[in-house]
Amino acid sequence: MIEEKSFKQDLESLDFQIEEQKQINLINEATLINEVRRITKDYEGYGEIFLGGGAMIAHDTIKMIQQDLFTFGVAVFFMFVLILSIIFRQFRWVIVPLVSAGLSALFTTGLISWIGWKVTVVSANFIALLMIIGISLTVHLVVRYREITSKFNDISHNEALKRTLSQMFLPCLYTALTTMVAFASLIISDIRPIIDFGLLMVLSIFIAFSVSFVFFGSLASLMNKNLKDTNIDYSSGFTTWINSLVVRFKNIILLISLLGFIFSIVGINKLSVENKFIDYFKPTTEIYKGLSLIDKKLGGTAPLDIIISAPENNFENDYESEDDFDDFGLETEQYGYWFNSQNLSYLEEIHDYLEARPEIGKVLSVSSAIKLAEIVKGNKLDDLELALLRKVLPEDINNQLLSSFISEDDNQVRLSARVIESMDGLNRKNLIEEVKNDLIKNYELTEDQFYLSGISVIYNNLLQSLFQSLIGSLSIVFAAIFAMFIILFRSLYMAIIAMIPNLLSASSVLGIIGWSGIPIDIMTVTVAAISIGIGVDNTIHYVHRFLKEYEQNNNYDLAIKNSHSTIGRAMFYTSLTIVLGFMILVSSNFNPSVFFGIFTSFSMIVAILAALMLLPVLIRHLKPFGRDSRGTT
Repeated sequence: MIEEKSFKQDLESLDFQIEEQKQINLINEATLINEVRRITKDYEGYGEIFLGGGAMIAHDTIKMIQQDLFTFGVAVFFMFVLILSIIFRQFRWVIVPLVSAGLSALFTTGLISWIGWKVTVVSANFIALLMIIGISLTVHLVVRYREITSKFNDISHNEALKRTLSQMFLPCLYTALTTMVAFASLIISDIRPIIDFGLLMVLSIFIAFSVSFVFFGSLASLMNKNLKDTNIDYSSGFTTWINSLVVRFKNIILLISLLGFIFSIVGINKLSVENKFIDYFKPTTEIYKGLSLIDKKLGGTAPLDIIISAPENNFENDYESEDDFDDFGLETEQYGYWFNSQNLSYLEEIHDYLEARPEIGKVLSVSSAIKLAEIVKGNKLDDLELALLRKVLPEDINNQLLSSFISEDDNQVRLSARVIESMDGLNRKNLIEEVKNDLIKNYELTEDQFYLSGISVIYNNLLQSLFQSLIGSLSIVFAAIFAMFIILFRSLYMAIIAMIPNLLSASSVLGIIGWSGIPIDIMTVTVAAISIGIGVDNTIHYVHRFLKEYEQNNNYDLAIKNSHSTIGRAMFYTSLTIVLGFMILVSSNFNPSVFFGIFTSFSMIVAILAALMLLPVLIRHLKPFGRDSRGTT
């Protein structure tokens, strides 16, 4: 037990030291990059100078994301102030949502820092998402409070607060739970940053829900009743106008929804994961310029390594005669399978095959050094000359030209190719599969004799797993939400009707991504789950309010009209806030953030239109609770 405790302490100490060293390395790299840029700036007049490399890309990418977080945070804050001011026209109803969301972000950030969770490229926008979700929860509370005080002028301020919190607790709880389920579905992914993002958002939403109710109830109880809250006209407004469209054009709405769903299904079939790392950045950025130059003029960027082993039954030494070596005063050495003229010629054929592929630029292997020596000599090297070459080469050159590409026992070789990332129509999956097939069919290698590795393979595997993550997460989300709908609405028929707008919303955002030709990446793959998680909130709030209204008057038309004029307003306000907030990401230099903002905003627009237009049309048409007070079915 003592040994186990000591081992844990040593491991924690080692983890701390590693993390500390990482931070030191990041600081040193940043200092080096800035110093190099300062030096190159003095020589800009002599020609174009580009800075590249993994360290520079990582440094600049982190800088871009940090800049986006600051810009996005400030812009979203002022956007929220403007929208809340226009909606409520009261200082206190601007401050309460903002402070509530700010406290949620503060508590969450402090907690994840204490736990030791790391924020990645995928989860970098979690604060913005948390602010949006927190504000939307508080806006629903404010709208409901104002509705109650307007409808019941004679009740006290504290009684109005009590009714607001009790009436909104259940729908807000279910909206929080469904959103948490949507983000929790990302946990099934094989990609660690996406898993961490899902867990982080589950924690964030729980905190946002708790803070919204506690803070709103506590702070609002210190305020007095305001006459402005009691004089609100619910007989007119944008959502009331939408209801009039629903009444007049229900068949057109159904037709448009059906066409939109078909359009989305076709677009989903066009989804692709074949994206390019260089396209993550705008052409004006230094990263794009540097990668483009290396790619087009210096032989490609993404490494693709092929490791080939000797056949299992062929590890014997090819050099049985040692006389020739002794004649030159060379010590007798055992050479493995690859280091002889015959097998090196065979390896050279594979080398030339890779170099001839249009997707591949520069290829380096042991053949590169042999070719150079043969150019100097004027003809092919025989086995004796190969052995002599190995002996006379200085150690540092030997390490660079030979040892880096052939194992110490000469029974394993490495061919290092670089893929041209900026090539039009590049398909990594096809490239990797074709190389594997050609090595087996044309060069008679067995499947267990070679393997492909490098950044190109790792990146391809990551991209291919995105489809599985997407399908798996959506399946879990819809199954969980459907089950929660049945529990909340206490009607299987109503749950099925409520699912239709959300299916349309999720399919539309995936469809538009497919039609746009923009491939899925580790950020856009989360859009579907986010759009469902946040968009389904509209459905829950609307149906919950509709059920309350229908219980009172047993009339579909009147219940829908009242739902539009009350909860419909809160839904419209929160959706407007979300859409405008995410659209600010369009200004980012990091393209995944741009697409994330555009597609999330689009999905929110579809979600609110589906909830305020398609959902009431379906309720009116299908009448899930049978006859109403007029006796119609």
